[in-house]
Amino acid sequence: MKTLLFRSIIFAALLFYGILICSCKKTMEGSSGNLGQDPLGPDRSLPYTYSDWMANIDDSRYLSELTIPGTHDAGADFHTSEQGDESQFTIAQDFCLSNQLMLGVRWFDVRLNDDGGIMTVYHGPYYLHKNFTDLIDEAIAFLNNHKTETVVFMIKQEHSTRGDDAFANGIWCGYLNPQLSYFWLWPPAIPQLGMVRGKIVIVRQFEGTHDYHMGSPLIWQDNTTGNIYSSDNNFYYYVQDHYSLMTVPTSTKIAQIEDCLSKAHTEPYPYRCYYLNFTSGERGVDAGQSLEHIASEINPVINNFLLSGNIWHNCGVVFVNFAGGSDDGTVPSDLVKTLVNLNIFSDSLKIGTQVWMNHNLRVTHYRNGDIIPQVQDPIAWSKLTTGAWCYYNNDQSHSVFDGMLYNWYTVQDPRGLAPAGWHVASNAEWTTLINYVGGAAVGGGNLKDAGTNHWMSPNTGGMNTVLFTATPAGWRGPGAGTFIACGMTGDWWSSTEYNSDNAMDQFIHYNNSTIYNENSTKKCGYSVRCVKDDKKY
Repeated sequence: MKTLLFRSIIFAALLFYGILICSCKKTMEGSSGNLGQDPLGPDRSLPYTYSDWMANIDDSRYLSELTIPGTHDAGADFHTSEQGDESQFTIAQDFCLSNQLMLGVRWFDVRLNDDGGIMTVYHGPYYLHKNFTDLIDEAIAFLNNHKTETVVFMIKQEHSTRGDDAFANGIWCGYLNPQLSYFWLWPPAIPQLGMVRGKIVIVRQFEGTHDYHMGSPLIWQDNTTGNIYSSDNNFYYYVQDHYSLMTVPTSTKIAQIEDCLSKAHTEPYPYRCYYLNFTSGERGVDAGQSLEHIASEINPVINNFLLSGNIWHNCGVVFVNFAGGSDDGTVPSDLVKTLVNLNIFSDSLKIGTQVWMNHNLRVTHYRNGDIIPQVQDPIAWSKLTTGAWCYYNNDQSHSVFDGMLYNWYTVQDPRGLAPAGWHVASNAEWTTLINYVGGAAVGGGNLKDAGTNHWMSPNTGGMNTVLFTATPAGWRGPGAGTFIACGMTGDWWSSTEYNSDNAMDQFIHYNNSTIYNENSTKKCGYSVRCVKDDKKY
């Protein structure tokens, strides 16, 4: 039996005065008591965490400009929903909502059954043994500890027949109004990130609002294959939610997902249009194929699509089943990680107590404005005892992701290599970073850009867990200025001198997870990373 929690004594006041103060229902369901008890055991360890990835995106960016991982049927998770024999057709996630948040998911498909204003979580006709209070409490707990993030709840009425106004009244009075400071319900319809940090943004898949501000309506035709809709808030949204795979092959569904990604990526005015792209699908009970099985067919193909060829940005909201993979390993874990990493991050990258630059240095002038010589000739490079830079293989195209290569005399020059407000990281600062990402044995993997778009296969351990995005820029040797190991190795100078001939550096290889600390001759050409002078963020 569902538990009722009286949140107010207004009923008593109404009886006393004999007047109607508010049309709201003043009772609501408290915590179901099941969420977090994990009747099938706790969630497994997370494969990665992106708890603060929005911290590294500018406040001015509209939510529609981001690539946002979402979960389809976010409340239908395996460990707390207690579905038994029906699990293969109802369970869409292995991780509970709090762990979905830690993975980096920020947009949640929330399905609620309205039982007289009491909102329980459903998937189709199945009660998932939790209620809206449970989901709100988990989101608020997360936001209290990760204030740079925002969470979107997209609310839909599921397996109930209440009118939209009555449904809106129950949502407002029982759930939003009591904790109003945590919610974003107001225009503009598509907010900028700086407006909604630390808040739950409400969007709705129902028409009525009972005259309350209830966020933007996002309503579309059932089983849509990719259509543009116009909102009453004067913006557009594009939806790909072709979930039925009973009449089309999986390859058609995948093509529709990829087409939506491409449309979002090329949208010239991304702040005007949400792209809502569902990778989820179903074949019906009679087909005997679970949602997990379908996710195992679709998720890795979409992940590979995003990691190969084109450099994808502004890809919209991508709703996935089995975010973070499945317990039995049949669904790979990488898709949410890949989606997070498609975002355009600002130069400032907060990692623990430090603020790092999120790319290798690309400057051609010292801080005082003097030109740093570009030296291409290998013999001239080998004889240098003063600062110089070059592109890998003297090819400017390498600088787009990998920056320039500098000898250590450039790092040491009193005119300053780093831009104002920054400095070249010392060996001690590198050590602090490495300890934060798990130590030298795994730190290289946690710092490396994921996938094999830049790193050679197998890119062992490449996780990019703190968005450092270390790339394999290679290096220039000290002898005849030979270029070595682009795609295989990344090497970074520190500002710390070892002796008169050598300085300290760090390097990472493509075929293991270790980050190595060594000293090299100052004549080598290595990449450079900078740390912010003022560590306040």
